[in-house]
Parts: sequence; C-alpha cells; structure tokens
Amino acid sequence: MKRKKKKYIIFSLVILLFSATLFLISCTKKQPTEAPDPEKNPLSYKEIPIEYESFRKVIGWMSDEDVLLHTGEINNDSLSIFNIFTGEIQPVYEADGIILTAVISEDQQQVLIQVVGEDGGELRIIDLNGTVIQKLPLVTKGFINVNWNPANQNQIFISYYQSEEEIVVGNWNVETNEVVPVPSASLTPAWYSSNLYLYVDNKDDFSLETGDLYMGDTRTNESLRLKNQVSDFFVHEDTFITYTPSDFSDDELLLNYQYPFMVDQSFMTIPKVTMNDRLVFPYLSQAARNTPVYGVFAKEAAKLELETGNFEFGQLDFDEKTIKPILELPDNAPITMSKNGKYSLYGWRFESIIDIEAKKVYSLISMPN
Repeated sequence: MKRKKKKYIIFSLVILLFSATLFLISCTKKQPTEAPDPEKNPLSYKEIPIEYESFRKVIGWMSDEDVLLHTGEINNDSLSIFNIFTGEIQPVYEADGIILTAVISEDQQQVLIQVVGEDGGELRIIDLNGTVIQKLPLVTKGFINVNWNPANQNQIFISYYQSEEEIVVGNWNVETNEVVPVPSASLTPAWYSSNLYLYVDNKDDFSLETGDLYMGDTRTNESLRLKNQVSDFFVHEDTFITYTPSDFSDDELLLNYQYPFMVDQSFMTIPKVTMNDRLVFPYLSQAARNTPVYGVFAKEAAKLELETGNFEFGQLDFDEKTIKPILELPDNAPITMSKNGKYSLYGWRFESIIDIEAKKVYSLISMPN
C-alpha cells in the first residue's frame, strides 16, 4: 500500500513539473510575438535616409504613414514614397528634368508635377506606379500655381504670371486636355464644388487690407460678389474662414467662421502679422470634415521685416473665441494635417513633423552641421 502511495506521489510530481515546463515554454514563445501596445510603446519617426544635398522637400501626405518625397541631383529630380515609421522608401517616378511644382490629388492616387527641361516645360499627371496619364505643354518656365478640384479630379486650376502685372488663370480639363480661361482677379482661386470656385479681388492694394470675395461658376464663366472687406480666406470642404483687418485694433486680424458656407457661426481675433506693410495670413489646416482647424499663429503682433516674431502651433476655438496653444514653433511656416488628425507636416519644405499628442516637433532630415 505504501509503495502504491509513493508511486502515486512521484507520478503526480512528474506531471506537475511537466505541466510547469510546458507553461514556461508557452510563455517564452508568446512574448516575442505579442503585438506592441501603441499607448505603452509609441512609434518613433524615422529620418529620411538620403544626403541633405539631395533633399528637395516633402510634398505631402499619401496616407497616415506615408509621405511623398521630392529628391534630386543636377537636372534630374525624382519622386518616392517614404514611410515615416518604418523608413522604407518606394521609388515612384524619375522626371529627367527639374520638378518645380508637385501637387497630390484629393484621393492620394495621382500626382501633378511641373517639369522643366532643355526642351521647355510641361505639366504631367502620374499615378503611383509612375505611369504618365496626361501631359500639357507650358508656355512658361516660371512656377505654376495649382488648385486641384476635390469634387472632380478631372478639373484643375493652373495659374501663373505672364508679366509683372498680368496673370493667366485657366481650368485644365484632364480628360480632354484642354485649358479654358477662368475669370479671376486672383492668382489663387480655390475650388469649392465641382463647378463653383472662390477668389478675392484685392483691387491692386499691396497691403491686402482691401478686398472683395467673389464666387465664380465654370459653367457660365460668370462671377458674383459675395462679400466686401475680405482680404483672404481658408476653405476645406464646408469649413470656411475669412480674414479681415480689425476695425478696432491695428494689431489684430479678424477671423470670421462660416459653417456651412455663407452661414456665419462665430468670429475671433488673432495677432496681426505683416511684412513690409503687407498682411501675412496664418497657415491653417484641417484633417477632415467636422474636425478641429489647426494653425501657426503669432503670440503677439509682429512686423517680420523688423523682428522674427514668436509663433505657436494651436487649435482655433471659435466657441471660446481663442487659440488653444499646443506647442511653440521656431518659425512661421506652412503645415498640413494627416487625415487621422494625429500629426502635421511642418516647415518651408515640410521637413518636420508635429506630433499633436506628444506636443513635440520631430525632424525628418538630418541638417548639416
């Protein structure tokens, strides 16, 4: 009886040790394959692995993780897609010339580029495989301003200076490859819908203090004045904000918020910025419809020809009529939000990323010492 009991105890101990060993082996195998918790292990931003001399700029977002990268050597520019978290680079297109302008379509599936070479200049639309979908010869080698219709991607505004005082504004129909002149007193008309567009006539006022807001219709080639005392505006889908010098303070710029379009919701003032007595408007960006509007704002009024100014990245709050500051910035430079609203490209060449949650700026390119 004692032998049986002793055997039973030994057998139980063996089973227990075997089970414990299996448990430890199982845990050891599972640990390396567990998905990291992004809350505990935040993703790090990778630097672009190219020489600084070859870096031209980051064009914009291709997805919430990918950006379009413009690089080049002498008279040989190229485009590629760079993943900001993995550092992976995917070549897209070699231009065999200098790329002056590049604009990403609203669906992020096409890119319009302005290429200048020995044979002249032209506009090209390419897909993400580098296939040229359409070409348009240009009579100018100067920079082209482009505004791609978000509602109809076959319609693109192209505009440029033909002389110091004369501008050319046309609507490029990508399907027919025809350009139709567009009535506009501004070099930067902005699409509002498939056929309607907005522009400001500053009436040759160099200071930009004066201006009237117009709406044009490409179907009739007619324009309608909507509002006076508008110096410039920001529009994204149905968010519309106008800029007007304040009547009450020389140090303030009035922002009027309309949502939906032409329905006044609120207004607020921000510090006024000028350069050589000419208004400098804030850089604004919005990730998607019904999301916050972010911008680069001066902390106090500034004349940039006399001082560099102090600037911050913040969110417009029209309910409280104030700016919600997020972090200070070294320069008054453009921004563009990712569609998930978590971060923004920043800089004159979009060489940095603003992480909104971390409240930090990360560089995408190593600067020379």
